[in-house]
Amino acid sequence: MKNSSEYIYIDARGDWWYEGNKIIHPEVLKLFKSSLEVDPASGELKIDYKGRQAPVKTEKTPFFIQDIISDITPDGRLDGIELLLDDGTREALDPATLALDEDGILRARVKAGRFAALCLPAAHFRLAELLGEDEAGGFVLDLGGKRYPVLKLHSW
Repeated sequence: MKNSSEYIYIDARGDWWYEGNKIIHPEVLKLFKSSLEVDPASGELKIDYKGRQAPVKTEKTPFFIQDIISDITPDGRLDGIELLLDDGTREALDPATLALDEDGILRARVKAGRFAALCLPAAHFRLAELLGEDEAGGFVLDLGGKRYPVLKLHSW
């Protein structure tokens, strides 16, 4: 955080790095994740803590979905999906944001749509098991009595 040319980097596995060193302290990671913001003018990520700012770059996404919890009604209908995020929080999946990235990995928007989150393998496979196929051969999610197409992204 010494000058604007330095940045924090989040790799494709969700590991955080600064000046070539992996950030492993749980409280520091928790603070950084909770202080992450999107600059409204540039769309770039930054940590903003007590007036100090540090740019953040990501290989994939700033958040990762570690697992999911499915809410199945007694009659077998999928009524909700809760995402378990790598920052220790949980939130309901917004099914309209579910997408497959260019590598075939499921993603969704989290934190009120402000950030992308990539599914880690356990979450990806559990979520993929819930998908169906539409008439055109694409994927859909039937959730809460509605059908949501799974977008295919070239970049996000």
